[in-house]
Amino acid sequence: MIIFVSNSFHRYNHGFLCSRNDLPEVRSESYDWLLRRRTLPRATYIFTDRERMDCWQLKVYQHYYNYINQLGDGYRAINNPGKMMNRRALLRTLYSRGLNPFNIYAVTERRMPERYPVFIRNEFDHGKPLTDLLHTSEDLNAALAQLSARGHPEEGLLITEFCAQPLEGDLFRKLSSYRVGDELFFYGTVHQEDWLVKYGTLNSATQAMYEEEQSMITNNAYQDQLLKIFNAGNIVYGRADYGIVDGRVVVYEINTNPNTLPPKEQHPNATRQKSVELGWKKYCEALHQIDSPVSGKRKMALLKIPGLKRSRPTLSLSRKIRSFRP
Repeated sequence: MIIFVSNSFHRYNHGFLCSRNDLPEVRSESYDWLLRRRTLPRATYIFTDRERMDCWQLKVYQHYYNYINQLGDGYRAINNPGKMMNRRALLRTLYSRGLNPFNIYAVTERRMPERYPVFIRNEFDHGKPLTDLLHTSEDLNAALAQLSARGHPEEGLLITEFCAQPLEGDLFRKLSSYRVGDELFFYGTVHQEDWLVKYGTLNSATQAMYEEEQSMITNNAYQDQLLKIFNAGNIVYGRADYGIVDGRVVVYEINTNPNTLPPKEQHPNATRQKSVELGWKKYCEALHQIDSPVSGKRKMALLKIPGLKRSRPTLSLSRKIRSFRP
């Protein structure tokens, strides 16, 4: 069994995987669920939603991570909350090591970008940027003033140097690769006639582009480069979203709680449809590799984490987290 653990409002991202015949037994649970448990079923636990954890949660969930990995046969935890990097730390690390060509700046650092254009986004979610491209320092200061007037606090705002290249004309492409334990594989592409590639535009790609996508899936493109990037962020499960600029991999984020959807509607292009199925097959095979199978009577481990106070159920989870003193 595999249990994805996430923020309670984002369980749906992996909820689509539950009760599928082509996957091992999968459950999508919240950190609230984990904190309330007195016993844990034998499973592989995948800790997600790094961007949505505060310092107290990181402290507690790292102890859960360590504890689960000490329970023995059939128990495993993936993605150490105390070590995997959030977006800001990852992108700054990649830039400082020369693995990414663009830098990011926290607004609270009071640093101006070294090059333009830039855009502003929220550090703690995976939504769209909060601004269009800003081409001068005057544009940037005006945008920051507007965001402040709209109620956006400075804490959590990231200024990001723009680094993308159209594939053809005004058509941009985003590539995605997954890491699932020891498996790292190319998953697919999204094409959109906009620098901000999010959901893609149907039939915007050519047949040659679809054939290239299928070749990248089959040959597991960029595996070596991406392994260095996942390792730099201490991330063992997640999806890297990236582009190719001047022939090199440029990573925009690694999402530890990606919206993972099985193939649904038939794509009108047969090549693209086969690519979707190939990517999904690789994902399924990788989950089977990390599965903790349950045979016979299901084992339940009693939680005995030193320092975690067991309190009455009515005590708020935030108070329970803050009472943790290892």
